[in-house]
Amino acid sequence: MIVQRIELHNFRNYEHLELSFDSSRNVFIGENAQGKTNLIEAVYLCAFARSFRTQNSANMIQIDHPRGSVSLDLISEDIEKNISIVLDRTGKKMIKKDGKLIRKTAELLNNLVVMVFSPEDLRIIKDSPEKRRNFINKEISQLRPRYYEQLRMYTEALKQKNSILKENLRNGNLDENMLDIYDLQLAKYGSEIVKYRQNFIEMLSKRAGEIQAGISGGKEELTLRYVSSMSKETAYEEILSARDRDIYSGHSSIGPQRDDMEFFINGKDARKYGSQGQHRTIALSLKLAEISIARDVLGENPVLLLDDVLSELDEERQTYLFQEIEDVQLFITTTDVNSQILQKMPDGKIYYVKSGMIE
Repeated sequence: MIVQRIELHNFRNYEHLELSFDSSRNVFIGENAQGKTNLIEAVYLCAFARSFRTQNSANMIQIDHPRGSVSLDLISEDIEKNISIVLDRTGKKMIKKDGKLIRKTAELLNNLVVMVFSPEDLRIIKDSPEKRRNFINKEISQLRPRYYEQLRMYTEALKQKNSILKENLRNGNLDENMLDIYDLQLAKYGSEIVKYRQNFIEMLSKRAGEIQAGISGGKEELTLRYVSSMSKETAYEEILSARDRDIYSGHSSIGPQRDDMEFFINGKDARKYGSQGQHRTIALSLKLAEISIARDVLGENPVLLLDDVLSELDEERQTYLFQEIEDVQLFITTTDVNSQILQKMPDGKIYYVKSGMIE
């Protein structure tokens, strides 16, 4: 999978930009707030129809303009594709693939598969469960668009159920018939979500464990565990058994929205006992494992976006990273030229970014 070219109009600090990319390595160098991350955000937008930096799509539109747009050309499975997205200040998006309108985000997923590695990813072990769930949801959705649809329908049913529960707390008006309907939907979609997550984390644990052992010279055994608040086999019964508790609290107490992922190094909880260096190695192992899984599922490599992360990795981890992604198209943002980094990647292009201008 190769991103060939991108065109931006009124996107962030780019009034107009047309840029072609190297099929191997693309390094963007510049001071902070010059537009480096804006560029890879535009690439990411064409994969997910949303940003990895903001929930408000209007933030991506250049100030004083009503709309902004991104158009991207890529090759996937030897087929040329074009993805274009127009944003407006109401939050609406017009998404097209090869000139044809896409009405559902699930139809966009899997056309361009990208993975971002940023300093925030290095904190995944210490971060909140919500951040880890977001990580899981994002990665599975790209590879299995059906998962995205199941998650969307589950989230909508959960929103409706919680609305009924909150209304009951306010006014003592409980519609148990509607609760029955939403609980059936939550059990149906929730059990599918749990199944997808369990399978993904099993694969991730195996691959990341192998990589962690390689980085540590065989000294560290990494395992991951999915912590679910309900079983996929008895989801409906468990949701029903929690109804009294849910009515009392005013929200749903079990389901995928409560789940988490745990990390263990040599059998010990890495969140509690792991060093900062181990946490960074785990994050690197996860990212490389994701690439490996995507390659197996898609039959080709995803595109990797390294957003100012190399300065957070020591030379040993940098070296391991570059050794493992030799055949992956890479986008790197950095504030300065590191000769050691450039020596590790003999092929590619270097771009200098200043005030929304690239050369």
